[in-house]
Amino acid sequence: MSLTSNEAIMKRSWKRNFYILWVAELVAIIGFQAIQPFLPYYIQQLDVESLDEALLWAGYMGTAGGLAMALSAPVWGAVADRWGRKPMVVRSMLGGGLTVLGLAYASSAEQVLVLRTLQGLLAGTVTACITLVSTSTPRAHQAFALGLMQGAFMLGGAVGPFFGGIAIERFGYHYSLLGGGLLVLLAGVVVWVFVHEDFTRPQRRGGQSTWRGFYEDSRQLLRGRAYRILLLCLVLMQFSFGVVIPIVPLFLQQLSGSADILSQAGSIFALAGLAGALASVFTGKVSERYGARRTLVVGLLITALFFAGQGMATSVVMLGALIVVGSLVTGGLRPVLFGLVAQVVPEDARGKAFGLMTSASALGWALGPGLGGNIGAVWGFPPVFFGTAVLFIFVALWSGWALQGISQPAAAADSKGKG
Repeated sequence: MSLTSNEAIMKRSWKRNFYILWVAELVAIIGFQAIQPFLPYYIQQLDVESLDEALLWAGYMGTAGGLAMALSAPVWGAVADRWGRKPMVVRSMLGGGLTVLGLAYASSAEQVLVLRTLQGLLAGTVTACITLVSTSTPRAHQAFALGLMQGAFMLGGAVGPFFGGIAIERFGYHYSLLGGGLLVLLAGVVVWVFVHEDFTRPQRRGGQSTWRGFYEDSRQLLRGRAYRILLLCLVLMQFSFGVVIPIVPLFLQQLSGSADILSQAGSIFALAGLAGALASVFTGKVSERYGARRTLVVGLLITALFFAGQGMATSVVMLGALIVVGSLVTGGLRPVLFGLVAQVVPEDARGKAFGLMTSASALGWALGPGLGGNIGAVWGFPPVFFGTAVLFIFVALWSGWALQGISQPAAAADSKGKG
């Protein structure tokens, strides 16, 4: 009887933790995304006068933030393993919130660049929340919890830009940045006060440090050919996305012929976020029916077609429609690729595997914006979209060839080895 009572208490405990964390992360993502897509417009209110100059700065900001996150993610992961996962969620929200507040008082593009770099170093709420959920949720409920948490990321990414564009038009950048920063800080305080974690600090075995253990675990994973291929595929894919990221807001502005594009851009980004969320839900079914490798390759080729079409856009409506409809495909690429990782990596190594994938994703994302910004400043916006389409065709053809015969489920492979 007491066992049943304890199980009921534990069930209420993890659910309470999870739902509080879910709401807090949704609020934090809304706070971040109410501001993030509009930074290329914000710097034009400071000391950046031309679209070409704004494009260069947007590229630098994307590269600096992504590179900082790529370098810091493994460090924060090791700290989390040593000191607990909840402190890392609080750190990412409080640190990220402070950088958004700092943006409200920036007076130059250089200051915005520094703050975006600090945000990359200090934030990272998505990885922190996934890690906490995966370690505090009973195994039987992990798939449900992680899927629902992914929904919070996507919902926040859709709601944030929609209300952010309206807020900036009505209240201006200063007060909108303050509001966004306070939302993120509030989320951090809620996690700090109301979320509980049962964490036991691990003992070092054989005098091995946390960093040494992380290094050895990473080397072990990278010995697997299938995992190396998927890791490189993710880097190339994120790099390709990163090339076009600083271009989209400013191309919308150029096509509109006016700086008053905030509400339209916010609506487009919001609809694209919702389309991506739908894609992540339905792509799993498509992948099960046709195979993950085939789904990934076809998705990459279709993505290339949409980017080529965006390069030929002649109006805000045309570009916006291509972005939204294209998100029905692009939103499913990462889940399919991560599904392939789950197939080729044993269950007891997947936490480390996904941690490395997060760092690789940030690295690929970091390398793209600077290149895209420079190409756009020299040759104009359309060539960036066409070049990105070529990149996606290359990634599709290479990954289709490289992934042949390696999508064997890890569980099945393990059972064969045991037999």
